[in-house]
Amino acid sequence: MKYLTTFLGYLKWHYITALSTVFSFWKNILVFLFNYFSIKNLVGNFFTPWKRLADSYPKRFNIKIYFFTFVSNSIMRVVGIILRSIVILFGLICCAIYITLLPLTLIIWLALPLIIAALIIFGIILLIFS
Repeated sequence: MKYLTTFLGYLKWHYITALSTVFSFWKNILVFLFNYFSIKNLVGNFFTPWKRLADSYPKRFNIKIYFFTFVSNSIMRVVGIILRSIVILFGLICCAIYITLLPLTLIIWLALPLIIAALIIFGIILLIFS
């Protein structure tokens, strides 16, 4: 009777308590991925120069220096856009892979007691017949 109560307690924990915790855990991992790749921040400052590297324009007008500063700042913005695009794309790909694998992990989690029971029975059969 004690083993039956323990087994039923495990099933109650596995399918009720732990399952709700697993859903919360999955949500936290998704939030972590968005924060790890700083997707919101990178989209927010998408057009800023890379590492905020920008030359300031001189006080006196000189067409050569103005043109050089403009080209230099434009290059830093393009570099920033390219690198931020790569990081955002990689982050979104990681999130998509994670979301795609969630149903598989849910199926495995729901079948885990059956898998454990089957492995125990398989182990006993191997012990008896080998």
